Amino acid sequence: MAAPAFTITFLGTGSGVPSLERNLAAVAVQRQGELFLFDCGEAAQIQYRRAGLGFAPLSAIAISHMHGDHVTGLMGLLMSLQMADRAEPLDLFGPPGLGEYVRGCKRALQTQFGYRLNLREEGGLCLLRETATYSLHAAPLDHRVFCLGFRLEERPRPGRFDLTTARARGVPPGPLYGCLQRGETVTLADGTLVHASEVLGPPRPGAVLAYCTDTRPCDAAVQLARGADLLIYEGTFDATMTHEAHRKGHSTVADAAQVAAEAGVRQLVITHLSPRYQDVNPLLAQARAIFPNTRIARDLMRVEIHHREE
Repeated sequence: MAAPAFTITFLGTGSGVPSLERNLAAVAVQRQGELFLFDCGEAAQIQYRRAGLGFAPLSAIAISHMHGDHVTGLMGLLMSLQMADRAEPLDLFGPPGLGEYVRGCKRALQTQFGYRLNLREEGGLCLLRETATYSLHAAPLDHRVFCLGFRLEERPRPGRFDLTTARARGVPPGPLYGCLQRGETVTLADGTLVHASEVLGPPRPGAVLAYCTDTRPCDAAVQLARGADLLIYEGTFDATMTHEAHRKGHSTVADAAQVAAEAGVRQLVITHLSPRYQDVNPLLAQARAIFPNTRIARDLMRVEIHHREE
């Protein structure tokens, strides 16, 4: 089997306060040697180490909102990067107030960073990062305080290489095959031009991941998750506690499943569970009654997302 497009490691899956079973919100996403961290709750770096994730690939940290269970592990991690002599720049994305928090902690702890921290606060729908192969978007959700959800989306991949057609067009085996597979036009020894479109099938979709916590069900969550291969969504409460969940700016596991169904995602993983729940099987049953392809996250659980081949 081909290497996964994304490998997701749930470092913390609880809400509010840590328990012996669940640390606080943090999700690591690996993609082609690059690592993204979504939220950074208390003890995130301990879980990071337990998961065997190295500091070097860490490319960006995205903080959803400024509640403590999503951000109190951040300074410890940033300071550990300094202790590890990090030299590469690090992107830090989040809501208004994140910069003040980091600057205040640096003053109080009398610490500085030897690496460049590219801190960017956003207060609305935005494109956080765009490269030749993927983009990272953010949009406001519906919590008690300003909160961002995120969408990590690969660009479409080139279509399948048609070896028979390439041979018929006179392309010799070797480096020219790779050029065509990358979408380039090649020139044969006799001067003939062969365009990639002649030997490649239709473009294939890239992988898409959405991360939405903490929030009531809302249109923004559905749009962030539209067509995603994996939606990571909060399920702080069971399905009988809709009023309490919405009053506190949260979702039930049934809400999570409904958002997944409306967005047409391939898979749902529910995280951010209240510490009141010891047995998650009833919650899983409630969600699967609405969206069958649902899992409940647990600390250090890994999920691999592979490319669709259509």
